[in-house]
Amino acid sequence: MEFVEFVEMENIKPNKIVKREYQINIFNSVKDKNSLVVLPTGLGKTIIAVMLIAYKAKYGKILFLAPTKPLCEQHYATVKELTTLNGIFLVTGEKTKKEKRKEIYEMAKIIVATPQTIENDLDMIGFSKFSLAIFDEAHRAVGNYAYVSIARKCLEKGVQILGLTASPGSDYSRLKEVITNLGIENIEVRTEEDRDVKPYIPERKLRWKIIEMPREIKAIAAKIDELIMDFLIELNKYFKISLSPRRVTKKMLIQLQERIQKRVANEGGSLYQAVSVVSALIKIYHLKEMLTSQGIEAAKNYIKKIEMDPSKAGKKIRQSMKYRFIRDEILRTTPINPKLEFTKKILVEHFMAKENAKAIVFAEYRDTIEVLHQELNKLPGIKAAKFIGQAKGSGDGMSQDEQKKVIKLFKSGFYNVLVSTSIGEEGIDIPATSLVIFYEPVPSAIRHIQRRGRTARGGLPGEVYILIMRGSRDEAYYWSSRRKEKRMMIQIKKLRDMIKEMVEEKERMEDKKEDRKEKIIVDASGQTKLDSWF
Repeated sequence: MEFVEFVEMENIKPNKIVKREYQINIFNSVKDKNSLVVLPTGLGKTIIAVMLIAYKAKYGKILFLAPTKPLCEQHYATVKELTTLNGIFLVTGEKTKKEKRKEIYEMAKIIVATPQTIENDLDMIGFSKFSLAIFDEAHRAVGNYAYVSIARKCLEKGVQILGLTASPGSDYSRLKEVITNLGIENIEVRTEEDRDVKPYIPERKLRWKIIEMPREIKAIAAKIDELIMDFLIELNKYFKISLSPRRVTKKMLIQLQERIQKRVANEGGSLYQAVSVVSALIKIYHLKEMLTSQGIEAAKNYIKKIEMDPSKAGKKIRQSMKYRFIRDEILRTTPINPKLEFTKKILVEHFMAKENAKAIVFAEYRDTIEVLHQELNKLPGIKAAKFIGQAKGSGDGMSQDEQKKVIKLFKSGFYNVLVSTSIGEEGIDIPATSLVIFYEPVPSAIRHIQRRGRTARGGLPGEVYILIMRGSRDEAYYWSSRRKEKRMMIQIKKLRDMIKEMVEEKERMEDKKEDRKEKIIVDASGQTKLDSWF
């Protein structure tokens, strides 16, 4: 049966799926093999999953895994909307009691669930009855993540695996681990430049804006470098480390802090002092990032936190005369934030030019989110909503119900701008937007791809602006994400070729075995017979 007929006749509701060439090509490649599909955000990975569900449903049960409850709810709704299949259940440990889950595993045809729930219930699930397991955001299948143990069970029982991801990362060993853990024997990769994808891609304008750092901010940043130097000199009493503030990064200090803390338990002594010096340095580097990348308002907020910090590191910073000078300079400086002003300008122009426009502004820190939320709501025609993750410890945050409410109001048009932390990058059903602004670049290829994928979807064109403050960490982060994205595609293609060679070699070995089994031996009487060697 041709695939086009299958879409129209079996298990798919009529006129619900628009047939796209690349989706058909990918389906035909993955329908009978353990496969990983790498497809940019917004190009319909879930549609390919639904096609495979419809195809495999007659062979057994189906498990559809996604890392978050909101994403599971989204997939559950999509499968119900697009297919004629019955017995579709959404299972979460929180809302479904164990006895009820056991009953569902027995009677369900399709189970949509979080991996943590399924991992807890592995002993209750008869995987031999399953024909397919789908792992959304498959790049998570590393280390101790629940995907790994579930995939192992699927492979033991011969369950076909489909992994889906927009961005599997640029680390070759991590990619290889994902492929090994999921038993992948086939990789389908598409970019927006591929021949069968290009006709379906709306225009997306990607622009990066270099913003000059104000003179006052540069002067304070130079003073912070002097403070950093003092603490680096002190740290060198315990560990040899560069004395250049530009060569030492916050990431390096965090790694050093972790190493020292592991040794403290056994050695103690002067290492306690080293821990407080490293902690102080991390805080000072963060202050500089706030000032240079996020703006004077964010720096003022962080100064307040340092002033109230009861830790040894906080006290150590406050004892410094240089810190006190920096603190006073930051607190007396009037707001000068060209990045914020440029964000306002972009949004006003965009909403004036486009009817029913929607935008997302991504920012890294919640303090910045607060400033943006307040300032953007002062603009004419803009109704902005904060969109942040759940509270950690005593911090402020949004519950899942609050997040759903904001998204619903954004979809309806009540809000037209989301000011979002990284929570808006992955795993939440946010409608297509006409504009995405990176308030600062991110050093991750995965996050860069996911952010920009929030626009130019559903046939609508979009714009992306990446704001880069000259002389701040923004510059390094931007180029880092560009390099990692290029490396990611090289690594994926390298792994795809490697897997192809392995599969071909396996097939050659199997052919040789068959040839040996069926070797024709001519006996002494001149008659031929089949002689099995095994």
